[in-house]
Amino acid sequence: MSRKKSTLEEEEKKPQKSQQLILKHTEEAALTQLNRSSLGLMLSGLSGGLDIGFSVLMMAVVLSLFNGVFPEPIVHVLVANMYPLGFMFVILGRSELFTEHTTLAVLPVLQGIAPIKKLLRLWAIVYISNVAGGLIFTSILVYFGDSLHLVKDWALAKISIEATAHSWKSLLFSAALAGWLMGLLAWLVAAARETISQIILIWIITACIGVAGLAHSIVGNIEASVGWVSGNISFGQYMGFLLPVTLGNIIGGVFFVAILKYSHTLLSGKEEIVDLEDHQGK
Repeated sequence: MSRKKSTLEEEEKKPQKSQQLILKHTEEAALTQLNRSSLGLMLSGLSGGLDIGFSVLMMAVVLSLFNGVFPEPIVHVLVANMYPLGFMFVILGRSELFTEHTTLAVLPVLQGIAPIKKLLRLWAIVYISNVAGGLIFTSILVYFGDSLHLVKDWALAKISIEATAHSWKSLLFSAALAGWLMGLLAWLVAAARETISQIILIWIITACIGVAGLAHSIVGNIEASVGWVSGNISFGQYMGFLLPVTLGNIIGGVFFVAILKYSHTLLSGKEEIVDLEDHQGK
């Protein structure tokens, strides 16, 4: 134990974090959130759901301004580059985001230092409050966006219809990929030592989600609900989008990142100890 502790202390001084140090930091952050009060989680999750709405707002603004001005592929890239904005507000502002916790909060459970009921409690509170915050933002956007000349109604309708016009199998697969990327983002942000590095990582990874048109449950909640609230899609279509996307995000975050990262980090840590003992024996 003392050897492991001294090794981690040495790693803290290195310019690049080791896998073990990233795991340690992510577990510490996750434990803090797992032990937060329900009210604290709810308010932070509500803030996250509201803040992420600026991604959809700016996507609609750019679409309103440049659709028909530039060729469609250029407009698509411009719109996709607005996608990271809300994530930057949420992640750097330390608000709670459900798709971060599909990876981070799982790690203490895998380590055996937190019960699964705490994980499920965290997921439920953060998810519900993220969705609630998103619905509040949707109401503001639909009822005031066009009248204040922020966005055009047709732009919101286009975003909503394009997000929901897929089969549940396609949405599930798309969301699993998005959950995978969000899990990688959570891991890499923990690995970064400087804020500027975190900003670059957030921008690159979430822009990839935007350009590829992958389904993210919290941003997608707003994309789909603007169509529902404005009457462009039905409530059934809204729920038919949200449920498979949420499940897919969980699958991508838990399996492809949390379990695999945890397993190979644990294995590499054991290998390093064996190598050290062999070296000392020689």
